[in-house]
Amino acid sequence: MEQKTYNIFLASSNELREDRIAFGDFIRHLDNIYENRGIRIKLFKWEDYDAAYNDCRKQGEYNENVKTSNMFLTLFSTIGGKYTIEEFNVAVEAYRKYRSPKVYVYCKTLQEGQEETPALKRFKNKLKKELEYFWINYSNQDNLQLHFMLQFLQVENSMGSLKLDEGKVKLEETTIAEVKNLPFAANNKDYQRISAELSTLPKEIDNARKFLDEHPDNEYLQVELQKKLNRYNKLKDEFAQLQQTLFDTSQRIATMQRENLSDKLRRATEAFEAGDLAGANALLREIANDAERHYDNMNDNRALVHQDIEAFLLQAKTKMAEVSTPIEERIKEVHAIYVKADQWAEDSALPDDKLDRLLDDYSSFLYDYGKYKEAEQVYLRLVSLREKVLGKNHSDTAESYNDIGTTYDYLGDYTKALEYHFKALDIQEKVLGKEHPDTATSYNNIGAVYDDQGDYTKALEYYNKAVDIVKKVLGEEHPNTASSYNNIGAVYKSQGDYTKALEYYFKDLAISEKVLGKEHPDTATSYNNIGTTYDDRGDYSKALEYYLKALGIREKVLGKEHPSTATSYNNIGLTYKNQGDYTKAIDYYFKALDIREKVLGKEHPDTAASYNNIGAVYDDQGDYTKAIDYYSKALDIKEKVLGKEHPDTAISYNNIGLTYKKKGDYPKALEYYQKALDILEKVLGYNHPSTKIVRKNLNSIK
Repeated sequence: MEQKTYNIFLASSNELREDRIAFGDFIRHLDNIYENRGIRIKLFKWEDYDAAYNDCRKQGEYNENVKTSNMFLTLFSTIGGKYTIEEFNVAVEAYRKYRSPKVYVYCKTLQEGQEETPALKRFKNKLKKELEYFWINYSNQDNLQLHFMLQFLQVENSMGSLKLDEGKVKLEETTIAEVKNLPFAANNKDYQRISAELSTLPKEIDNARKFLDEHPDNEYLQVELQKKLNRYNKLKDEFAQLQQTLFDTSQRIATMQRENLSDKLRRATEAFEAGDLAGANALLREIANDAERHYDNMNDNRALVHQDIEAFLLQAKTKMAEVSTPIEERIKEVHAIYVKADQWAEDSALPDDKLDRLLDDYSSFLYDYGKYKEAEQVYLRLVSLREKVLGKNHSDTAESYNDIGTTYDYLGDYTKALEYHFKALDIQEKVLGKEHPDTATSYNNIGAVYDDQGDYTKALEYYNKAVDIVKKVLGEEHPNTASSYNNIGAVYKSQGDYTKALEYYFKDLAISEKVLGKEHPDTATSYNNIGTTYDDRGDYSKALEYYLKALGIREKVLGKEHPSTATSYNNIGLTYKNQGDYTKAIDYYFKALDIREKVLGKEHPDTAASYNNIGAVYDDQGDYTKAIDYYSKALDIKEKVLGKEHPDTAISYNNIGLTYKKKGDYPKALEYYQKALDILEKVLGYNHPSTKIVRKNLNSIK
């Protein structure tokens, strides 16, 4: 294995000795993790040289090591030390000549009563005015580590990417920082407000449950408990979204920090990083107003227009962080910002590196908020750009292949989904290796497409490749391993091999119970999946047992008005339908429908599924008029939300056709069967199991 070594020189005065030592420990930890993957990260600082050379080394020799480093970091607080500034100047001069080392300045936030020395003030003024260079502020070790990793991963991107997991910023399984320790979150008013309420609500919920236990028939207490549960779940979702948006914005700013930004844009980035979201947005609004003048005089202001586009992209992120504004308003406003930025980019011939950032942000936004057809077009442009600029074997190109593959999978275009997922896999195996978590993700994505296609042999092949990597790299008792077992179980269930399905679902359950606990929503999902397997096997008493376990957790943890609770009601209804108890089936199906209409809206795919299920019960009862009524409600939603050529839309056509056949209206049955068959042959192919079923239905009345 070819080894890459990154030499990092860290300079600072003795007042930051503790920060320097802690940072050294962090780098050694990273080095230990990535050594077996062929990446060495070596940190050089004063203490290391003192130990090795017994205080004999001269400053000139230190400076030579600065020149040969890949990255030069310097930390300041109140003092601008003579030798530290000298080393910085050496690093900058080397960078001008050789484009190496990359130079970064980190300044620790001053505490009350602290003041910078005149020497440091002169140095920072020189940075800004003569070198057009800016420093990065940090307040604590987590803050410093995050800033460093955001910069380092722009230099070495084969290590993967930073992800947010339960309030922790992680590189794979290594925690880089906790969001609560980062100023952009800790000083953000919405973050503080939601965090405080989330910390008090669990106790209020426990107290409400105790009162209800003492007075189980008290409807007022039931309503109050549900209100608190609804509030808690809503806040958890808001909090997770806010943390992700703040983190995404911080990453966006990291890509701008080595650039010469306008004074307002620089101040906007600093305001955000300090937790002043309102201040950042006020400055970005001013920039947006000024930008119109720059755009109207494009030929004279092209560079300013390019910087305005950068400001638009930052504004899109900070707007999404305004959680006090309804989400629909935020989505609409941010969509308009991206459309404008994209148009201006085309009109002003935005450089490729900046266009990459724009398309990456824009496509992710469209995907995250369900605008899949628009996302497809932007992803295709990003893929084309990265292939041209970075080449077809770059990890960022692989990321784009993976993103558009997932989009095609959602849109039901499985051939294109596989094409792009395999392209991503080829690159990841070359760049990251065959035993990397991201490589496992590609195997998993490919397995999911084959699963959707009904090619269960291929699906199992790739799911098993994914689980082998995950178990080896992350361990047997990891949520990702549990998820992989769940995927394999689902395939066996689809094949009708219920014994194997239960074997893997119980493996998933064992990990979930141990790692997450017996009252966690993911544990409820494991119970639910076991229930569906018993249901398919015809063991309805066992199915109800596990469905009720899932429902008990969901009602307790999530409340009676949550989409997951609706899923439990829906599944219990299905079991009663399979048993022929249509009264109970309808009762539970309508419970699920009421929640979905209230929480998800009347034009959501899950709401359509409820209409479809209710239609199926009326169909079984022989009430064909009501059956067609509810099947048609489901079809209307699917055509509007998923499109007229989606496999789920075809299923609705097929169901309506079946009902017309039972009524003896064969011309209508043929009409709907043919519509279903046309879609499935086009999207899934001639030999897909679903296509064969519909073709058989059609031929039965021809």
